[in-house]
Amino acid sequence: MIMYMCKVICVTNRKLCENNFLEKIKNICEQHPTAIILREKDLLEEEYEELSKKVISICNQYDVCCILHTFVEVAKRLHHPYIHVPIPILKTMRKEDRGFFQMIGTSCHSIEDVKIAEELGCTYIIAGHIFPTDCKKGLAPRGISFLMEICKETTLPVYGIGGINANNFSYLKQTKVAGGCIMSGFMQCKDTKIYRNELRMDSMMGFQKEQLFIYGITERSLLNDKTMKQQVEEALIGGATLIQLREKNMSNDELLNEAKEIKEVCHKYHVPLIINDNVEVAIACGADGVHVGQEDMEVKKIRQLCGDTFIIGATAKTVEQAQKAEQEGANYLGVGAVFASPTKKNAKRITKEELKEISNAVNIPIVAIGGITYENVDDIKDCGVSGVAVVSAIFGFRDVTKATKQLKEKVKKII
Repeated sequence: MIMYMCKVICVTNRKLCENNFLEKIKNICEQHPTAIILREKDLLEEEYEELSKKVISICNQYDVCCILHTFVEVAKRLHHPYIHVPIPILKTMRKEDRGFFQMIGTSCHSIEDVKIAEELGCTYIIAGHIFPTDCKKGLAPRGISFLMEICKETTLPVYGIGGINANNFSYLKQTKVAGGCIMSGFMQCKDTKIYRNELRMDSMMGFQKEQLFIYGITERSLLNDKTMKQQVEEALIGGATLIQLREKNMSNDELLNEAKEIKEVCHKYHVPLIINDNVEVAIACGADGVHVGQEDMEVKKIRQLCGDTFIIGATAKTVEQAQKAEQEGANYLGVGAVFASPTKKNAKRITKEELKEISNAVNIPIVAIGGITYENVDDIKDCGVSGVAVVSAIFGFRDVTKATKQLKEKVKKII
């Protein structure tokens, strides 16, 4: 998968700033974003004009492009040649007004909007919303596939917007967008330099079947007076190759905070983090992927939303389910329960023959799951699996590192 360079545009919202707004603008300019869009459209025209003068002056000091928003007449009075306007305003602008601007952009939510932008002389477009965002609560995000579709339909530079942050910015790099627009990240960060550096980092780990080798799945009831982060790190030291954060009884906010901590330690050891079921949290925390069951969001929808580099695992108990998941874009399959499992007491059992049959029916790797222990793992030899997914077999021990090392050594002999 080709990864493209992405520019960064800061979109302002002074109400999100804890400290002085103009000082924040100065701090952002010091990091040289591609542009700053002054979006304070709730202001009266006179108020917006006074603020524009100050922001333009700061941007000019740092040679950062300042794009005014909505207030066309303000931009003309200030002889400022860069403007961003919504589609309805763009339609009402006279030809000579549009011709005044060297740079004119608009926000597009459909292919029809893109055609309007092209016809009316826009020099760039912003497309969204891409990821879940508090600004658009209740509205489903359009996903990476929407950006890809927009880029195919126009030669204009396209910038993604909506829920984009340091955790998911790297997802844009698989598309041909010019860059991404970020509001809350810049407005609320304590240190703009640190935040800008985070945007440059590519946290995506990619996927290889070898990462399924020792697939650790968390279980809060097995923490043994440790924090989840401590226990996960012990497993990583012991040689776990993939970690899934599985929390069924947490709110989204609680899970998101936990996921950010676990992602930090996973990436410290260059191991991908998978979130169980919750696609929204996986995107928000910048996890490397998600694992879904038959009752969760469809694999094809996740692929459309998150793009090609996002790791998607799917549970499959039959050949039909396995082939469907593969066709929809799953990277791997979790197949089981192979043995009786203490964490899923009512799970349907899969025989060794069924495990082998599913493995032979697909081209993507599979990981065996369900009741696997150091003592019984030998029984899945020659079943075509690329690894084992375990909970109690590593996290059920006081010494997680030792249990992980021992299991890994034994799995090496059968896979």
